Amino acid sequence: MTYYITTPLFYVNDLPHIGSAYPTIACDFFAGHMMQRGEDVKFLTGTDEHGQKIEKSAKAAGKSPQEHCDYIAEEFKKLWQILDINYDYFVRTSSKDHYQFVTEFFEKVKANGDIYKGEYKGLYCTHCEDFWLEKDLVEEGDEQLCPTHRKPVEEYSQENYFFALSKYQDKLEKYIEDNPDFISPDYRKNEVMGWIKDGLRDFPISRANLDWGIPIKDSEQVIYVWFDALLGYISGLGADRESYWKQDSKIVHIIGKDILRFHAVYWPAILMSAGYPLPAKVFGHGFLTKDGMKMGKTLGNIIDPVALTESYGAEAVRFYFLREMVFGRDGDYTDAGFIERLNSDLANNLGNLLNRALKLINKYCDGVVPEIKVASHDALHQSFVNHLDELNPYFALEEVFKMLDATNARINGVEPWRALKTEPDNQEALTSLVEALEACKQAAVYLAPIMPQLSKEIFINLGLYSKEQITELDRRSLLSKFFDLSQKDRVLAGTKVAEKPEPIFARLQRGDCDVASLAGSSQ
Repeated sequence: MTYYITTPLFYVNDLPHIGSAYPTIACDFFAGHMMQRGEDVKFLTGTDEHGQKIEKSAKAAGKSPQEHCDYIAEEFKKLWQILDINYDYFVRTSSKDHYQFVTEFFEKVKANGDIYKGEYKGLYCTHCEDFWLEKDLVEEGDEQLCPTHRKPVEEYSQENYFFALSKYQDKLEKYIEDNPDFISPDYRKNEVMGWIKDGLRDFPISRANLDWGIPIKDSEQVIYVWFDALLGYISGLGADRESYWKQDSKIVHIIGKDILRFHAVYWPAILMSAGYPLPAKVFGHGFLTKDGMKMGKTLGNIIDPVALTESYGAEAVRFYFLREMVFGRDGDYTDAGFIERLNSDLANNLGNLLNRALKLINKYCDGVVPEIKVASHDALHQSFVNHLDELNPYFALEEVFKMLDATNARINGVEPWRALKTEPDNQEALTSLVEALEACKQAAVYLAPIMPQLSKEIFINLGLYSKEQITELDRRSLLSKFFDLSQKDRVLAGTKVAEKPEPIFARLQRGDCDVASLAGSSQ
């Protein structure tokens, strides 16, 4: 099976921020995990570069729209490099290849009778490039605001091309009912079904009086950004389109809940019209706040992913957001929570367990793991896989750290440092040490797509790989070999462990994390 996962195509009206980093870190983890399982995986991210808001942002910056887009797209690429994001494709919707694909796709849908000209009158939000009905707006004082951005909407009246969305009312409703996993989590699916049952309305897919967009043949209009951008998921595959956008490929979109309607209603209907396969899953994740408040420049509480990563490393940042937040729900970042999570899980639970067991193996077993068979972790393995099949990294990682909790409790109860002092061949004490090493090995396997360097250090300390052997492995080989170890060669018997193990994760001190509040990248 081929597995194709995508982030949203991030809008380039401003610099990347923690809200952009969050789903991208998650996608990188999901892709890495599927790579561990031996699947044929591809991962796409990129930038959405057209629309009225881009023109305004470029003008405000004193640049042409293309210059503005070029600059912001490079900033996204820089951040992904800093965060060690391993994407296969980076699509830009201002590219020539995308222009050509969208133009051909538009003509295909038009030839199918699903595009027509008409006049649109309504309310429009420039910030989300979307139309709203009056009943959906939020009232604040005398103003009616967009419910997503809490910004005033504008009266809009124009002759446009329309997509016949209403034609796909029954087909879309049936598809979602027949494919219950198509939209996740379930409460997002309930939102979508509510929209559909309320009645789908044809929507305009072109704009007049706008230069920055893909022009429509024999027209003075350009294609609407939300018809244009969605097609980047296919155009970005380039020569690999037929290999990964196909019926038997598992296509997964990870998106913010604010753009769910475009991906779960507009997008599948557009694909149906053009005769393309639909994605297997659209997953709407939640928003991030800081100290319980929405982030913004005026509040001065923006989390700068660059500053945070440069101070604590990509692996710490990646781990925190996957381990702390329940993917799908809103999540709140706090400096104290960042420190507590990393210290508790990595320095104490995992790092201290490994360090204690290694030192005792060196002291009482000459550094060689004794010939003791311990219980398998098949249940953990299956549970971890099941949670990630549902795109639930928090719960998958929770299983790993429950296992480490139990192992720590076991070794604390046995107290091998006492038992072995008086009885060097005490089997219960030695077994508790082998169990501890095995638990650390298991944790290294499951953390490898998030924290490859930490996992490497654990395997080197356990004597399963030398530094030279680890260096020679590329990412795919590294991940697949690590995952094999969760199922095979469970017994570490005879392995020569590191003689002088160093802590794998240095504890953070309260106050170390103030950099997270610096207003660097904007949200």
